[in-house]
Amino acid sequence: MAENKGLNLFRLPRWNQLPSVDQYLEQVLQLIDEWLGDFIPHTGKRVITRTMINNYVKQRFINPPENKKYNRLSIACLFVITVLKPVYTIDEISRLIRLGIDFKDAEFSYNQFCDMVEEAVRHAFEGTPVPKNPQRKDPNDLFWHVANSFASQLYVRHTYLL
Repeated sequence: MAENKGLNLFRLPRWNQLPSVDQYLEQVLQLIDEWLGDFIPHTGKRVITRTMINNYVKQRFINPPENKKYNRLSIACLFVITVLKPVYTIDEISRLIRLGIDFKDAEFSYNQFCDMVEEAVRHAFEGTPVPKNPQRKDPNDLFWHVANSFASQLYVRHTYLL
């Protein structure tokens, strides 16, 4: 991957862009790779592996598949996990997901997470400050910090370490 290659194109699928029909594991892996494969550091062929997902299910970080298929909420959680796993532990990510869902419904929280992560990445690579919401109890404050921690890590990796 070339330095900063295509990071201006970094996007996350919004809730309505995630499959409305439940997906088999291989389809989920392919979807995540299509969206994040060029941006998230990984070794091997996949950004997230079958084994990782199976472990997330066993540890109850995501809901188990029904009839071997993952629903939209599980897929959204896997996108959040994939984005945040270079920065946070899986336990921390699980707690962050629960905090987001407890604030509002999953669709709203997921879309807001996507918006803030994309904005933070754009600002990190443009070298501009991200406007901050100063209210501590507001979940936007949480999303702001989470998004910026990911964007900062991505910037350092792509600018200095690759």
